[in-house]
Amino acid sequence: MSYSLPPSKLDAIRPVPARLQRANARAASVGKTFTESELSTADKIIKAAAEFFASHGYVNSTLDDVAALAGFTKGAVYYHFKDKESLLLEVLKCIEVRSIDTTAAAVRERSGSATDHLELFVRYQTRWAAQHPRDLAVLMLVSAETPHTSEAVRAQVREIYRKLGLLLEEIIEAGKRSGEFSKRQITGDIVLYLQAVHDGNMMLWYRSGTDPEIGRRLGKATISGFLKTVKD
Repeated sequence: MSYSLPPSKLDAIRPVPARLQRANARAASVGKTFTESELSTADKIIKAAAEFFASHGYVNSTLDDVAALAGFTKGAVYYHFKDKESLLLEVLKCIEVRSIDTTAAAVRERSGSATDHLELFVRYQTRWAAQHPRDLAVLMLVSAETPHTSEAVRAQVREIYRKLGLLLEEIIEAGKRSGEFSKRQITGDIVLYLQAVHDGNMMLWYRSGTDPEIGRRLGKATISGFLKTVKD
C-alpha cells in the first residue's frame, strides 16, 4: 500500500541548498552579497569550525583556533562572521540541511508505504551520520553545553529536533491512516520515544569510535525497533 505525505506541514521544510542558505544568511547579516571566491573562503571557515567544535566543544573553542585550522587570519574570519556565536549558528544551519532537510526530501520524493518511509528515514539518518560524523559530535556537544550558550543557539538546536520530530509525526500519521501502524498509541508519545532511540543509538555508534560494523548493527536494530514500536 502506498500513500502521499500531506503537504501541510512538510511543505514548510523543503530543503534549501546549503550554499544558498549560507550565502543568504551572511548577506543579510552584513548587508552585502558575496562573490564565488568569498563563498569558498567562508565554506572553508565553516568546515574548520565544525571540525574544531566537534573535537573541543563550542565553549572551549576560539576564533583564533578556527582561523588557524582553516589556514586564514582571524581578520578573515571576522570578515565573514561577526563573532563565534554567528559562526556556530551557521554550522548548525548547515547540519540542519545535511541531516533533516535531506532526509525529509528523500522521504517526500519516494513512493511507497509508511513502513518503507520509516525505514528510509532511518537509512538516511544513518547515512548522514556515517558521512558527517562531526555533525553528530557538534550536536551532542552543543546540547551538553546548553547552559553556556545563548537563546539563539538553543533555538537553532531545537529547530533541528523539531523538524526531525515533525517528519516522524507525518510518517506515523500516514501509517495510521493506511492501517499499517497501530492507532492505540498517541503519535506525540511515539515520536518522543523514537527520537530518544534515535539519539541514543547515534551516541552509542559515535562512542564506538564510529565503528562501521557497530553502525550497521545499530542501523538494523533501529529499523527493527522503530517498526515494532509503531506496529504493536
